This record gives sequence, C-alpha cells and structure tokens, in this order.
Amino acid sequence: MKSLTAVLATAATLATLATAQQAVAAPVAGPVGATVTCGSPGAPGFLLTRACVEVTGNQVYFYGQATPTNPAWQPQQVGFRVSGTVVGSAPIAPVALTTLVTAGGTRVGGVTATAPCGSTVVANFSVDQWGWPTSDATVSAVVTC
Repeated sequence: MKSLTAVLATAATLATLATAQQAVAAPVAGPVGATVTCGSPGAPGFLLTRACVEVTGNQVYFYGQATPTNPAWQPQQVGFRVSGTVVGSAPIAPVALTTLVTAGGTRVGGVTATAPCGSTVVANFSVDQWGWPTSDATVSAVVTC
C-alpha cells in the first residue's frame, strides 16, 4: 500500500512539473496589451504581402509580412515600402526597406506613430523591387486606448 501511495505521489509531482514547464515555454504574442490587426493579402506575385498594425495604448506600429508563393524560394533581399496614416491627419512618411525574405516568410519592420484614442489608422505595405509585380496590401484598425 505504501509503495502504491509513493508511486501516485511521484506521478502527481511529475505531472505538476510537466504542466509548469509547458506554462514557462508558452510563446509570447507581443507586448502586454498589444492588439495586432493584419489585412487581406495583396495581389499574388512572387510574394504574398499583408499589411499589419500593432496598437498598444495610443502607440501604433505599422509593418508588413511577406511570404513567398513558391515553395522552392531561396532567401533573398527584397525591397519594400511601409507607410501609415492616422485618418484625419497628415500621412506619415513612408519607409523604404530592404529585407532578407526567407522561405517561411518574414516580418518587415516599419513605422511608429502616436494616434489619439478612438482614431482610425491605416497601414500600407508593398513590394518595391525593380522588375517585380507590385503586391500592395492595406489594413485599417481603430486605436482603442
């Protein structure tokens, strides 16, 4: 009877440790309180593009995601353009970036801005690579502080 109790206690301890380990290994989605909104893909080309907006309080980060459409894609540097607008305000200057795009897809950093609570923001993301078809993507989100 004592050995059965010891076995059950050991099993319970192992189960608790495994649960704790899984909790520690859980992925973090971004800053606490951040809300990420990504739009529909742009026109298909060599890359599938999505415009995204990450909102934390009244801080807004405009960026894009680029995913190759060809499964045999080899990593390469690609030019992009990221811009954002707070509706009713002057447009935020676009940023031109060259980023290494890998086969699994790549997040392309962009523009940070401050927006009033309750305002609508719009992100634009496009391929800006000479000789490639454009793949413009847009998304809008509301800043809910």
